[in-house]
Amino acid sequence: MKGMLIMKCPNCHTEKNVIGYGQRQTRKGIVRRYHCKRCRITFSDSTSPHTQYPENVILHTIEQYNRGYPVTVARKMTGKKYQYSPPISTIYAWIKRYEDILTFTKLRRKYHLDPDQLITVHKLDHGQIYPFKYHNLKLNIHSKGRPELRRYINWVERSLDRSMFLKGPRASSLRIDREAVIKEVDSRLPEMTRMALNSKPRNSKLSPHEMVESFFLINDSSTVTTELPVFLYPRETDLKIEDALSGHIDLIQVRYGTLHILDYKPDLNQPKKYIDQLTLYRDALQKRTSIPKEKIKIEIFNQYSHYEIIQK
Repeated sequence: MKGMLIMKCPNCHTEKNVIGYGQRQTRKGIVRRYHCKRCRITFSDSTSPHTQYPENVILHTIEQYNRGYPVTVARKMTGKKYQYSPPISTIYAWIKRYEDILTFTKLRRKYHLDPDQLITVHKLDHGQIYPFKYHNLKLNIHSKGRPELRRYINWVERSLDRSMFLKGPRASSLRIDREAVIKEVDSRLPEMTRMALNSKPRNSKLSPHEMVESFFLINDSSTVTTELPVFLYPRETDLKIEDALSGHIDLIQVRYGTLHILDYKPDLNQPKKYIDQLTLYRDALQKRTSIPKEKIKIEIFNQYSHYEIIQK
């Protein structure tokens, strides 16, 4: 298609390796897609619709609504933080416009939420601080089909042994002999990740990981928990380890009874190098919950790409 080769890769910032990669229809219209042969990432030229308000202002307002605040309160909170006070009708229009990507807004309309009770947070000191969080409403909803996840989360709160996370090997540091293929997925995850990173407030001390995890937990209808600790005892694996291996799963989504282990990777130039880490996460979660492996998918993503790892 004429004119599609002028895009720069958002990762390597060059034009010469970028090729057209088709297009797809969205609520915002036709979105062209591109592929960088050097970085092996796929991206789009999608932009926010024309508006007099910056996107971070819009996203902040919707986020306060999704946290459980009434629209009138969300408006005041946006005015205090950004010096914008959009009309109530405009905020409702934003909520409607973004509901297909910030999908929690559809659930939000059905419930009266207490912002102080919506999300439970435990800061786990496992060599560094991991903000283990879960969304109470979504856990209640998705536990009807997957009660095993709730039972494990409750066990983590009561009985998790901190010591195994301080002395044993990490899943990210081990190598295993498993064959797998990488499949690129066309989903809303990259666009949501872009929004999460662009919504970072000025002078915020949050890391990109924390921004993405928080944004998904609040605004996505299927994201239930973040930084969930998992582990495997030596007797539960063929790996030659003396102490339990451990790790923290960035995000877990539940969709149609299937758990999706999602790991945010700022660098996805070589997605295959994350196969071992994600496979061990799945093994650990399966052991801890007894959910069948075929009901647990493992995926990696960033603001440009989304891949599923499929075991052969």
